[in-house]
Order: sequence, then C-alpha cells, then structure tokens
Amino acid sequence: MKNILVPIGISKNGINTLAYAVSLAKHFNASLFVIDSYNATSTPAQISTAKDALNTKNFNRVKEMVQSVQKDSVDIKMVNYRGDLVSGIESLDKEIGLDLIVVGPKSNDVNETLFLGKVSGRIVKKTSIPVILVPIDYKFSIPQQALFAFKKGSINGERSSSPLKFLIKTFSTKVNLLLVKTPGHENNRLEIDHEIVELSEGLVSSDNATVYQGVLEHFQSINPDLLVVFARKRGFFEKLMGSDVIYKKDFYAKIPLLVLKNR
Repeated sequence: MKNILVPIGISKNGINTLAYAVSLAKHFNASLFVIDSYNATSTPAQISTAKDALNTKNFNRVKEMVQSVQKDSVDIKMVNYRGDLVSGIESLDKEIGLDLIVVGPKSNDVNETLFLGKVSGRIVKKTSIPVILVPIDYKFSIPQQALFAFKKGSINGERSSSPLKFLIKTFSTKVNLLLVKTPGHENNRLEIDHEIVELSEGLVSSDNATVYQGVLEHFQSINPDLLVVFARKRGFFEKLMGSDVIYKKDFYAKIPLLVLKNR
C-alpha cells in the first residue's frame, strides 16, 4: 500500500474524511494525495506540495484542510488537474499507481435521502481503484471485525483484493465471509481467493433477494466496524447506481464501506 488518494469536496465532512485518510496513511506508511473534487483548477495534471499549491479559492480551501491535519509522519501532496475529475484520477493512477481512494459518501450533495452522492458515486462506478467510503462524522479506529458480503466470490486480479489483505495483515482484522445466495444462484460460481479464505474467520451463506438484505440479516450478529462489498460489472452495487447515486432506501452503511473493484 503505497499511494492513497483523497478527493475533497465542499461538504463539511471533508476535514473528517481527510483526517481518517491521514490515520490510514500513517498506519500503512503510505503517501497521501489530495484532490479537489468540487471544481477543476486551471492547470494541467501535476503534483505539488501543499506549500507550493496555486493560489486559487478552491485550492486554498483544500490546502487549509491539509494543513490542519498534516503530520510530520505522513507525506501529503496536493494534485492539480484540468477537466473531468475521473479523468484526473485516472491520469494520476497511470502516473504513480493508486492503491486506494478514501472519500465521503457525499462530497458535494446535500440531499439527505442520498447515501452516495454523484461525485463519490462516479468515483466508485467509473474508476478501477478500490474505494473506502467514510461515513459522516466517523472517527478513525482500527477495524476489529469486517463483514465481506458477496454473491459471486471470484476475484479478478491482485489489485481487487490487495486492500482487504493489507487491512487484515496490518490490523489483524477478523473478516467474516458472507455468501448471499440470490435467486438464480449457481453453486459452481464460488471461487474465493484462497488467501482471503485462509485469513478469514470462516464462511456463512444466506438466501436473500439482494446482497444488502443478506447484510442486514447478519449485521447485528457479527457487529462489524467495516463492511466490504464488490463493485463488478452488472453486479448488485452497479445496478443500484444507474444515475451514479444511491439512495438510503436502497443501501446504507453507518460504518466505513470498502468497495473492491472486481472488473
């Protein structure tokens, strides 16, 4: 785990999301990159230190947040980009390789009926980088118990599973695997990464209409402080995001949500 990106919007929760990411980066000994997710700046994609960032209104807003949480033990850099945010993230990923994105569920949206706003939704849906969604006002704590819910266990590539493996090895997080058998489930589709199985507390299965219903059924018995799901093409999470947003009535998490990109 080398590089973590934090998109910061105009939400008041931005400082909390950034503080969470700083704590993660400190534990992982990773570099932290911060990007303004509200408006594009007027310069091409480039990396600079917070001290040398361009003097623009939005950039200064983000820079003040960075300075308020910056610690000597965490290397924080700010990113300038031009145009579309997702394109800026993809450009940075190609340049340095991003291992994880940490973002709030609603960077700019104020609609209280939404769980996932448009900006964060596009990051989850349009990029191939794993994402941790940090709930509003959630303070960092080492995850002791994780619930990994899925309906198809096959994992495509090391990048898909590496953040979860890193969490397990860094924090000794206990991972509970939950196979949700939705209508039309095929038993021969289960191909969970052997290393994740070996590092987990075991596998339980549940018959439910959706993955989310399976999560709700088992949430209290496991009492996790981290929820893990897949975002795969035509998968459950993708189907919820036809318009890049997810409403609370369809999905809601009050704990950090790690979205692995199985694409």
